Order: sequence, then C-alpha cells, then structure tokens
Amino acid sequence: MNKFVLSLAFVLSLFYAFSQSVNLQCYTVVAGKSVTTTGKVIAAHNEDDYGDLIVNLYRTPAGFFTKAYKKFIQSDPYFSHNPLSTLWFEVTNENFGDALINENGVAIWSDACPSKEDTAQGLLTYQLRRIVAEYARTAREGVKLMGHLVEKYGYNSSGRTYCIADANEAWLVAVVKGRHWIAQRVPDDAVAIIPNYYTIGTVYLNDTNNFLGSKDIITYAIKRGWYDPEREKQFNFRQAYSAPIALIADWNVPRHWGGVNLISRDTFWLNSPIPFAIKPKTKVSAQDMMNILSYHYENTLLRPDKEKFKNPHQGNPARICNAGTKISLIAQFHSVSDNDPLNLLYFAPLNPCIQAYVPISMSIKKIPRQYQNRPISQALEKHFDKQQNSFEQNPWHAYSVFEAYNNQINEQYWSVLDQKNQFKSQQQTKLFKNWQAAADKNRASFRNLFKYYKAVQQHVKKSKPQIVPY
Repeated sequence: MNKFVLSLAFVLSLFYAFSQSVNLQCYTVVAGKSVTTTGKVIAAHNEDDYGDLIVNLYRTPAGFFTKAYKKFIQSDPYFSHNPLSTLWFEVTNENFGDALINENGVAIWSDACPSKEDTAQGLLTYQLRRIVAEYARTAREGVKLMGHLVEKYGYNSSGRTYCIADANEAWLVAVVKGRHWIAQRVPDDAVAIIPNYYTIGTVYLNDTNNFLGSKDIITYAIKRGWYDPEREKQFNFRQAYSAPIALIADWNVPRHWGGVNLISRDTFWLNSPIPFAIKPKTKVSAQDMMNILSYHYENTLLRPDKEKFKNPHQGNPARICNAGTKISLIAQFHSVSDNDPLNLLYFAPLNPCIQAYVPISMSIKKIPRQYQNRPISQALEKHFDKQQNSFEQNPWHAYSVFEAYNNQINEQYWSVLDQKNQFKSQQQTKLFKNWQAAADKNRASFRNLFKYYKAVQQHVKKSKPQIVPY
C-alpha cells in the first residue's frame, strides 16, 4: 500500500471521527483577471441549502432594499449616493442564501464558515448582502460598506465568508459573529477556492491594497486566548477564529482539495495545507468553473460508489455538486459600468451536473413569471413562508419543473448518464448561441430562461403548466 493511500485512510478516519451532521456545503471559486481567458475576473458559486424550497429570480428596482432596511443606513454618509438595481436570486426560507448582482456588475454571495465566537451578538443577517449589493459601485467599495455595517451593527451568525467581485477585482470578506471582519483581495494572477471554512491566513493590515478589516482583529484574538504572540510567530486568522471542527470536517477538506487539484499547476495531497490562492495550470475559463462546480471526485479514490448509491450526490464525503445544491452561478464579467449587457452570468438550477448552464446578461430587465412564485412587492414579506415556498404549493414554478427532472435523473443516474449529458450539452450550446447572436442581450436572456424551462418541462413529460397565479 503506497503512502498516498495510507495518508488518505488516516485523514478520512479523522473526518468521520470528528465531523458532525451539518448542511454547510456552499462553495466559491474566484479567478483573478490575469489568469482568465477573458482578461477579467471570473467568479463562481454553488449555493447549497437543504429542504423543500424554491428559488425566485427578480429584477429589483433601485432602492427596493433601502426602503425595507432604512433603519440601518438612514443619515449614514456611507450611503449618501443613489442605490442601484439588482438581479436577485432569492433562496426562499433562508437567512443567508441569496445571490445578488447589481447593475454596475458587482456580485455578492457567501459561504458559511463556523467560528469560535461564543459571546458576541449582532443585528445583521440577510439584510447585509442586500444593502451592500444596492450601494456597491465596485467590489472594493462593497467590502468597505460591509465592514462599516458589521462594525456598526454587528453580525448575527457564527461566521461567514462573502465573495464580492467585479470585472477588475474580487475580495473574500470573512465575517465573525459580533463586530469583527477581515477581507483579502484575490490576487490577479491566482485562483481562490473556499468551501465552508475560513481560508484567509496571515494578514497584513498595513497593506490596504490587499487587506481590509477590523483594527482590533488581532488584539481581540489575544484577549480571547485564540492567539498567543509569544508562542506563535505570526497571527493567522484562519487558525485563530475558525471553529476547529470546520478545519477537518468531511464537508470541507475533500471539497477544497478536489477543486484545487482540478485547476492548480501544483498537486496537493488530501492532508496538504492549501494556501489562500493557488496558481492555475492554464488560463481559467467559464467551462473550467462549470467542471469544478459539477465535480464529485471522479477519477479519485473518493469517487462515488456506483454499487452503493443511486447517484453521486449521496453519501460521504460531501461533494462539490451535492444533494443540497440549489443554484450554480458563474459570473463572467466584462466591465464595471451601468447595465453592461456583456456582463454574462451562467445560471444552472439545482445540480449543475444535471442541469444546463443558462447564459443570461447580468443586466436582464425582465424575468419570466415562471421563475417567481409571487410579485416582487410581496417577496420580502413572504420570504420565510415555508408552506407557500414549497414545491408542492408551486407546481407551475420553474424550480418545481427542474426539481422533477433532477429527481428523475437521480433515481437512475448511472444508467442514463449519456442521455443526461447529451441533453445538457445540447441545451447549453443552443442557449449560448441564442445569447451570442442576439443584438438585444437582455431580451435574449429572457428567452433563454423561458426556453430552458419549456425544454426541461417537455423532457420530463409534464402536463401543460398551470396559469401563473399573479
């Protein structure tokens, strides 16, 4: 037995001994502009949220969230400029599931990262990303707005890392329950990958081009006994603030390792330390991001057992594309400017290994009603209405159709693999050609969403859709 297999067996034994049953399986990949095929930042994300819930898509008017959360920003000079419109992926029932891209081409989403913090309190949850998305004219400004709000009002979740990205740069913003945060810029010549633990290590707060954060991020760690400057040479945020279980869990380490080895020029062992960002072996494309977000450790010792499981989304360790995946997004930026229709978003509902990535412009103005279970005027009020946000209550909704197709494939995944791949490839090719050839990208985006809904509906032999009830 070689050293790799022994190492793998030892590490996996630790995973299963110390991991716990949790549903923390979001995933983000960000490539700096110098290492992409487009010369601009490409950012990608799987949003993983378990349960019976649909996802709505809305174009919010400028000021939509400001009206709802004005108590957090009124009379605050940080928010004196005009708010922006956003493309809002509303993951119903969830506090931290939304993804937003504003009209300037600034995207924001997050990954849960459990922290050690057990005494601090805060007020902000779902409001934070929505406010930042409505006011961030660049990614860097978004980081500063987020840090300002966290320090002013506090954050009410154990921990989280937000990705805030635009065409020119991307940042990972690690937030801790209470009023502490640290942000690191993704290098232009590297790729950063984050599962559900903090990945920011050594910090240099004097280097404001690449780091921003709370002034007392180190002194607070010393006070809590998380960092001893006499014993440890350098402060490491990840080691100081992370919940220890997160750093060895089977819902984190394999996913980080798997994605990194798909794209890195260097090979990492399963138990190797992985830096904040790695150098890719080739220029990174949107297709590379699709491959990572659809990954189940194929061609590795962690590949799914076809004899034991019906599909690759079952069992441990957790896969990158897993049973909880609700949205898969790839933001291929073109510019930081008002409503640039060439800012392209690839959107796959549910499992991206099954569903096609639908190309739409980030500036899309109108969304098919099949992607909304209520008018936008009721969206905030009904966001946590679990009964009304279920698949059963929304049989006409696009996500109910996609769920039916997902279930159909997952029941016989291995035997229909070729047919599944063929349908997905045909749809992606056709939809991208539609978008690429169109003079009006926003109109083409609307048509792409509707056409994919109809194609999947026909594929699962659904009956004629019910009339949208609003």
